[in-house]
Amino acid sequence: MDKSNKEHRLREVRCPTGFNWSNLKAELKAVWQSNIKDWKIEFAYPVSFIRQLISPLVFLLPFLLYGLALVGGRYSPNLEQLVGTGDVVAFIFTGYIMMGFIGTAVWAMGFSIRRERWFGTLEAIYVTPSSRLGQVLGMALHSTVHQILGTIIQFIVIYFTFGLALKIEGILPALGIFALMMLALYGFGIVISALGLILKEGWVVSDSLYSIMMILSPVAYPLAVLPTVAQQASYLFPTAPALIGMRSFLIENYQPEVVGNVFLHLLALGAAWILFGIVVFRITDVYVRKRGMLKKF
Repeated sequence: MDKSNKEHRLREVRCPTGFNWSNLKAELKAVWQSNIKDWKIEFAYPVSFIRQLISPLVFLLPFLLYGLALVGGRYSPNLEQLVGTGDVVAFIFTGYIMMGFIGTAVWAMGFSIRRERWFGTLEAIYVTPSSRLGQVLGMALHSTVHQILGTIIQFIVIYFTFGLALKIEGILPALGIFALMMLALYGFGIVISALGLILKEGWVVSDSLYSIMMILSPVAYPLAVLPTVAQQASYLFPTAPALIGMRSFLIENYQPEVVGNVFLHLLALGAAWILFGIVVFRITDVYVRKRGMLKKF
């Protein structure tokens, strides 16, 4: 068919290429629309949405109750000797809120593309002139906001039930640490999503990595109780330094287990994990499309 033919020109789709502001805005719009799509799916099942919203609180309570029962009260002399504060409730609460955000990286982002296959929309996404990475980032945005809502519910219930002695002036720097931690977790989640393109039973890898990160993160115990090798390994992931930094700003008399610049550490981890994740995702995406592996999902 002659390319000057009007019908042919109408069927042409011009896909913008290159890194510029126009393309960046288009990709950000795709990320936002992916986020909106996930919210619409959740709102379509209100009972499931409410369950997921309160589940962080339900999972937190056993940690608190076990801690109070084992210690025999609100304050632990042993904990105070290790980190400078004996407040079990404040220590566990500030640690446990990270569990949901670890899940955001390992499960929500890791299975974002896999979920599209379950919904029957994977092929439609892969033929659109937008980055597949935008789908992963859209799920990251959705899951982060979802987890923040659950954390707010946790805070309200725990505050009125047990009381929380947190330093108000430390909230802003703690939020800065949290933002840097999430940047690194997003990079980690991108790596998991890339593995999900190849491994059809990717939940095995996700479950293993989630368990490892939970062990190496001082959620319900100080980092000092871990073996030296485990303590050193924990600094490859953002959750351990982030928890130590946030607790030092939020909990009275808390003494960090290590001395160092948490902000620079997390900034370096964030840059490294994001760069590594994008490279791995790009290589994996090209590999599975060339091999026709998407049809094997």
